[in-house]
Amino acid sequence: MGMENPCQTRKIRPLAEADIEAYLDIYLNSYPAYKTLDAECRQYYREKHLLELREDRLVKTVGLFEDGVLIATMKLILFSMNYFGRMQPACGLMALEVHPLHKKQGAALEMVRYFEDYARENGALLTLLLPFRIGFYRRMGYGFAGKLYEYHLPTAVLPAPEHETRKHLRLMQPEDFDEALACYNRFAAKNHGMAEKHEEEVRGARSDIQVRRIGYYDDGGMSLGYAAFRFESASETNYTQNRISVEELVYEDGAVLRALLGALKLQEDLAQTVVLRTGEEDFHHLLHDPQDVSKRYIDFGFLQTNVSAVGTMFKIIDVRDFVEKTAYRQFPAGTLTAEFRYYDEMGRRDDCVRIRFADGCWAIVKDGAAADVAVTCGQGDLASLLMGSCELEGMVRLGAVSAYGKAQELSRLLHCSQKPWLNSDY
Repeated sequence: MGMENPCQTRKIRPLAEADIEAYLDIYLNSYPAYKTLDAECRQYYREKHLLELREDRLVKTVGLFEDGVLIATMKLILFSMNYFGRMQPACGLMALEVHPLHKKQGAALEMVRYFEDYARENGALLTLLLPFRIGFYRRMGYGFAGKLYEYHLPTAVLPAPEHETRKHLRLMQPEDFDEALACYNRFAAKNHGMAEKHEEEVRGARSDIQVRRIGYYDDGGMSLGYAAFRFESASETNYTQNRISVEELVYEDGAVLRALLGALKLQEDLAQTVVLRTGEEDFHHLLHDPQDVSKRYIDFGFLQTNVSAVGTMFKIIDVRDFVEKTAYRQFPAGTLTAEFRYYDEMGRRDDCVRIRFADGCWAIVKDGAAADVAVTCGQGDLASLLMGSCELEGMVRLGAVSAYGKAQELSRLLHCSQKPWLNSDY
């Protein structure tokens, strides 16, 4: 990760409007895709980031200065996130960027340390990020949240809309955006791992006039879900060939989801295929024929249904504090004491925590307590295990972690029926 020069003075502080040109020099050269670098492009991002500096309260932009010169920037986002059914604080890292001529000098590592300290100061149970380089953050102790599954299907295979559900469907208008946002927040409050949208994300979604929304309303006029989507051309030469790209599926229950999919199926005269993204592992069971448009065959006898991807990575800031503040999490019946041994990547030290499962709850116990099972794992894997992103038995079977004692019983206790998944744009 590089070493800094001890003769240089470094300081991290929030950016001010006076820093905007230095900020743009770094920002425009860090994520090169979709940037033309002309005067119009620079002015667009100048106005965008000045607005963020002036208005955002939950998104904080900070910079690393070396001898007074800005060499790295990042955004820190305070989230409200669902942990096992309750909303609690989390902190996200967005747009970590280092000046092209100041890389490999430890700047990114220094920024991540600041980010994690900021998260602790604000009571976050998790730090979250979307990795540009997965291995970089794995070495800092970050683990994986749930996976995203992308389906590219013929629109015709979606469930047909039932006659009774049509009266509940409505094409939402731009003035209904706040209603859709409230519906999304209720969805987040019911689903483990989801987070409320942050200010920059809301602002971008509100101004995106290409996104259409179909809402599902109950008899009292309350929105119980919506599908946010856009039409995309599927051919450079034939304007009649299109696909639907679904950006959000928000639903109170399975009946609402089926109704929304039925509304999308009604558009098959306009779009021959549909792209759906979901964190639901079992989504393919909902479809009569889930084979995707690639028609790919995988030996022996398997037909491709979707592609999957890892995105959000997270770290538990303080394992003991995390267990204490999620003491409400409900566990199956069983009594067991588990010891977790891991290496704190940023602290550069071995650590050990013992957790007692009893009466459907978990709690931290003293280090001297006898353990029924001992687990040795990476710091990132520990976060994934405790958040329910993976199964202990599977991780042991793969050799990703080791466990001695009642590992099968601990795996049963840690099992989470819903893997934490979010598709926030940060």
